[in-house]
Amino acid sequence: MEAQDSRSRRIWNWFEVRYRVGTVANAMVHVKIPRSARTFYFGGITMFFFMVQVITGVLLVIYYQPTPDAAYGSILFIMNEVSFGWLIRSVHSWSANLMILFCVLHLLRVFFQGAYKRPREVTWGVGFALLALTLLFGFTGYLLPWDQRAYWATTVGTEIAGALPIVGSALDLLLRGGSDITARTLSRFFGVHVLVLPLSVLLFLVLHLTMVHQQGLADPKRENVNDETLPPGDFNPGSPESKRQLLPFFPNYILDEIIAWYIMLAALIVLASLFPAGLEEAANPLSTPAHTKPEWYFLFLYQGLKVIPRIVGVTLPIVAAVVLLFLPFLDRNPYIAARRRPIAIGLGVISLVGIISFTIWGRFS
Repeated sequence: MEAQDSRSRRIWNWFEVRYRVGTVANAMVHVKIPRSARTFYFGGITMFFFMVQVITGVLLVIYYQPTPDAAYGSILFIMNEVSFGWLIRSVHSWSANLMILFCVLHLLRVFFQGAYKRPREVTWGVGFALLALTLLFGFTGYLLPWDQRAYWATTVGTEIAGALPIVGSALDLLLRGGSDITARTLSRFFGVHVLVLPLSVLLFLVLHLTMVHQQGLADPKRENVNDETLPPGDFNPGSPESKRQLLPFFPNYILDEIIAWYIMLAALIVLASLFPAGLEEAANPLSTPAHTKPEWYFLFLYQGLKVIPRIVGVTLPIVAAVVLLFLPFLDRNPYIAARRRPIAIGLGVISLVGIISFTIWGRFS
């Protein structure tokens, strides 16, 4: 037993001398968070669903064939012939939708709690980029089953992109690879979905987590940007003030995150089992379904283009996205408490109600 411990210690020391493994581990583990920041775990849950996407996506790619002639048949094979293939595909589909949902919830939580303010301006920008990449994940993955719903929903989605002023036609051509959705479109979407987007999300995720680690979690009980409870480096385990205000990231926060992950995993399995991912008839460019709509996260754009002038319906979301991206620099109000930010909170609530209303309207119209 002692010989085994000695061998393990030598291996550890070998890595420690060369790569400072212990130093890096201590820096990651010995992080302190405000007690008031333990309420929401939307960011960690979003990361969990991304990991589920990667694992199930790899399993699906083993059998999937990205050509119009074989794509639909390969999905049928996965669902009917591969052991638990239907469950893997359903988990992948549900986790994609839940990843988008919790990414949006995370952004809303950060906005309404004022956690985007100084010194976290760039962290907000990186997080916003992650949301955009997550939406692209959903958009590019939707076409891959190559059934009627996927084909025509992607047709609508690319038409929305084509409605953009100035760059719309070029963007539509770039997405489709031609005037219509063909094999070129499928191969482009597949390549972006399984290679470009995962690597991009991983890069931005590492950057985002590094920034959060360096700056610590924002305390929602702060009154203004100059009212940090304690800098991360000033934590003293023996200090009564620290014990009252801050908690160690490990094991307190990480255990809460793991519990949240287990709950999400259970919910994911239940949803995938009770409501498995469906598959319609194979894509037929000559047969247009009666009611073609994009996925729920683009329904507000779809409905907006139906009821308001196209130039307004396309330009308004772009302007809103740019404003959100640069919000930390545009919002000069130093206060963080919601009651001291009536304009920002009011505009946020109005925008949220509008998006939800247009989404519901688009769903039932």
